[in-house]
Amino acid sequence: MYSLTEKLAEQFDIIFTSYGALCWLPDMHRWAEIVARFVKPGDNFYMVEFHPMSGVFDDGPNVTDLHVHYPYFPTREPIRTEEDGTYADREVRIENRLNYSWPHPTSEVISALIDAGLRIEFFHEFPFTTEPLWPFTETKPDGTVRLTKHEGSVPLLYSVKAMKPG
Repeated sequence: MYSLTEKLAEQFDIIFTSYGALCWLPDMHRWAEIVARFVKPGDNFYMVEFHPMSGVFDDGPNVTDLHVHYPYFPTREPIRTEEDGTYADREVRIENRLNYSWPHPTSEVISALIDAGLRIEFFHEFPFTTEPLWPFTETKPDGTVRLTKHEGSVPLLYSVKAMKPG
């Protein structure tokens, strides 16, 4: 991602960042500068992401309720976890279980986009998500994934639309 400017010169009508991308990136300002670089003036950036508030909770296999386990705010060092499975297949056995991720509060993401010269059109938060990422969620008949307890009390997704002036 950070070397994209060395490999690509075009600009685009829409740039999109999808679910679960930001936690793998250590530097939101560099990310936002790259996003702004590739959006044509007058066009849009859109993102939908797992809400960082939902990322603070213990996600161990036997957890049944919300317990703060991870930081919400940025840390000097990445969060180090060892996990079986992946988001694509929770049951798969993987050889390299080590993951590094970085927490990014919504204020850091929004501020990075503004600092990169984008104008925020909207910011929305949602009490549901699209994936059963935590043991304390369940998939509802409408396909949304919601908390099994405290439903509606914690944001699980958010979206941002920004425009590049020009």
